[in-house]
Amino acid sequence: MLRRKRVRVLALAIGLAGMMLGQVQLAQAQLSKGSQLLLNRGLQLQGLVQCADFFHLDTYSNASYTSINWGFASNPDSMDSTAGEPWSRWVSDTTVMPPQSGEAPYLNQLVALQLGDEWDLNSDSVRTTLVNWFNSVRTNWPNTILYHNNWAGQVLDAQLSDFIARAQPDMLFFDGYPWQSDYTTGTPLGGPPTSWYSELRRYRAWGMTYNIPFGVYRQTFHAVQDYNTTIYRNPSPSELRLSTSAALAFNAKFLTDFVYNAGATSLFDILPNGYSGDLYTNALYVEQADANRRAFNFGKSLICLKPVYEMHNSTDASPPPGPASAYPSFADGTVSSIMIMRGRIMSGGVTNATALPISFANSPASTGNPANPTSLIYSWWESNKNDPYFTGWGVTNKAGVKNNGLPGDAFVAWFKPLDESFDGPNYTNEVYFLVVNGLTDTNGTAADCMQEIHMDFSFGSSGITSVVMLDPETGLLQTNTLQVVSTKRRLILDLNGGDAALFKFADGAPFVGHITPQAAKLSVAMQAGAPAISLSRLTPGARYQLQSTPALRGSAWTNLTGLLLNTTNYLYLDTPSSDASFYRAVGTP
Repeated sequence: MLRRKRVRVLALAIGLAGMMLGQVQLAQAQLSKGSQLLLNRGLQLQGLVQCADFFHLDTYSNASYTSINWGFASNPDSMDSTAGEPWSRWVSDTTVMPPQSGEAPYLNQLVALQLGDEWDLNSDSVRTTLVNWFNSVRTNWPNTILYHNNWAGQVLDAQLSDFIARAQPDMLFFDGYPWQSDYTTGTPLGGPPTSWYSELRRYRAWGMTYNIPFGVYRQTFHAVQDYNTTIYRNPSPSELRLSTSAALAFNAKFLTDFVYNAGATSLFDILPNGYSGDLYTNALYVEQADANRRAFNFGKSLICLKPVYEMHNSTDASPPPGPASAYPSFADGTVSSIMIMRGRIMSGGVTNATALPISFANSPASTGNPANPTSLIYSWWESNKNDPYFTGWGVTNKAGVKNNGLPGDAFVAWFKPLDESFDGPNYTNEVYFLVVNGLTDTNGTAADCMQEIHMDFSFGSSGITSVVMLDPETGLLQTNTLQVVSTKRRLILDLNGGDAALFKFADGAPFVGHITPQAAKLSVAMQAGAPAISLSRLTPGARYQLQSTPALRGSAWTNLTGLLLNTTNYLYLDTPSSDASFYRAVGTP
């Protein structure tokens, strides 16, 4: 008896729901496959899990990860018995593509597959082999993100571009681990992770060029590598937080901890035998859980955003989108959509400004004296380019117990909606700010690195007096009226080391990721032996869950997919083996 021939559709219910799960089909040609899948899945926060070590789903979930990432071999028995747990996996070669042992019931929840790791893509033959792999499996995985990972700086730009163009990965990914110690003395090496910022900038740029998202591995391990005289140490709380916030500022949409429960983990105490897995949580586990929770709350909006356009030289014959610089000396390719308020660092009794990452340049208006901690030294920024109101700022090392009391770096990253429909029908060109406190120290608490960052705005006759901020603790929106300082409005942020704040101007436009869903219309028909559920009257930019159940009584509802679309219609094709008899759409505010 084919129960799915008697499927029924229920009306939309508006209410609170959990994370976005499920199989997703593409709905918008203008968004890349990877971007659309991440819109529907949400910002990904994962830990690389080794199934040979102890793993407990509740410990993992309590750290606010959004889905599991299995290293090569998975262990479905450790996941949700209803096959509702989203997951990803490494794939070593074409012979171990899913489904492997026990994976078949979980394929609808497969988020991503990492096809190989750190292949030498500078080699033409190796790169072609990987390109052929992507091309051979792509059509079999329309609802799964396919990507490859390389270490920071491993692949040259020309070869990376060739790989992207021919393999068409759904996402770019790299690993880089900045938290190290001196190999001879074992002394922790501190300061800003400038080279890591440079690689974040590079992958961000390639992702923007090819209109695909990028992700990054976060360092949650310690190791001694004698072959290249490198000591990777456990990050401090402020460094751990910065690994997340800085990646988000550079537009990363997929963050995976290397590693979660293996013997080198930073997040758990390890027994002498080296195999305690996730049995014994420690202080860094608590810190990472908090960083994940904050990122998850930000992610509801950040997943809907992209960087504003970079500036270009005013003499360009065929200028790209975005504003022209007021300076004839502006070099195309210079990062202007992120501004670094440069901190200070003392060496040998001399105070200098922190170094800038590759493709950042000091602003021509920045002429401050590094010895004066209140002078403004910053990367390229021009007023009225990224937004119409921002005019000034200041950074103070508020805790004063680290970095010799000197201010550290702070970032301002400007974003706009990934699709203009997310602004709603009555607004355009909305601008969002992500502000990051980049001050860290190799020891102590994140609060030891607290900085006060103030930002001044000249709103003129716009009538704006407030900003809408996303509370990272609760995920709720709050409107903050800005105090008047002279003729300007001032926002004051107190951020612990590595933490961030996300806000926009309170001009009445909806805050992306927080749009109220209106009631949708559902209909169903059989297509190729499977239920095809058609949804219409969806609110663009609002989030819905499509759910199913085999019976109205005595059975739980299963999340089939999360939807965040820029159109009002969507078609979902369930699996032929589905035992669903009822479907419903649930709006999530």
